[in-house]
Amino acid sequence: MEAIRRRLGFANGNYIDPEGLSGGLALWWNSDVELEVEMANKNFMHVMVTDRLVQKVWAATFVYGCPIRSGRNLIWQEIRNIATSEVLPWLCMGDFNQVLSINDKLGGNCPSQSTISDFHKMISESGLIDLEFKGPRFTWRNNRKGEDFIMERIDMAFANSKWREMYDKAMVFVEPAVGSDHNPLALNTEVPLDKVGRPFKFESFWITEAGCNEVIEDAWCKEQEGSLMFSVCKKLKHCKEKLKEWSRQAFGELRLKIESAKEQLADVQHQLERGFNRRQRNQIVRLKDDQGDWKEDAKEIRSIVKCYF
Repeated sequence: MEAIRRRLGFANGNYIDPEGLSGGLALWWNSDVELEVEMANKNFMHVMVTDRLVQKVWAATFVYGCPIRSGRNLIWQEIRNIATSEVLPWLCMGDFNQVLSINDKLGGNCPSQSTISDFHKMISESGLIDLEFKGPRFTWRNNRKGEDFIMERIDMAFANSKWREMYDKAMVFVEPAVGSDHNPLALNTEVPLDKVGRPFKFESFWITEAGCNEVIEDAWCKEQEGSLMFSVCKKLKHCKEKLKEWSRQAFGELRLKIESAKEQLADVQHQLERGFNRRQRNQIVRLKDDQGDWKEDAKEIRSIVKCYF
């Protein structure tokens, strides 16, 4: 494991030895963070993370759930104990060996409602929020065929409200499985939001103002050289610019009042949502092209969408 760590370029590592040929945990980190392991056993590592780049401190529990159903409640209780004592923003992620709902399993026997209920109860009592995910729904498969084939979503990431507020743009990506029966989880704490320019829209209330007709007539009557179609396009563009300028002058103060009211509403909503789950913004962060290749660049994504429609 140390040879692999060095080959992948991680500066530090911490390990829990396997029992015989099974189990064992490895945690690696680079020099961008300072990490202190506070508790570790065969089922999880609880650490304190200091992000040196932005000077943020938070806690993380990396979980390997017990594959035996009878042992999971012991792990759930240990997570509850951590939640009770932890005062820092807290992330809890890993392989829980437990589905969150019956829809998180495909094939095989129906998941036990009692075990699902126990899992939900632990998450609720620990004050954890599901960070959701982007990518394939199922993260594990038993690699069998036919009627014996099973897939489950058992790899997940949760966090308390403090951590979610600290990293409100964080997203969990389910990456392709390579050489394993599990899909790896990649947590990106700072996903940039692609800002799209707001298109011009003719406001219906403009026509109730006396000055609107005059602005349109003046803009449309301006002579334009070129073909008829070119002239129409130039007139439309000129009309749009004049309407935008007139709207700013006529309704500028009203717009400011609306924006101010929106900010006040956002503050109230933020206070109400404190401690509750913040839904992720709906945005496309990756898209598959006609050749089946995934594209993440914003320009490439826009090009795929434009060609499709």
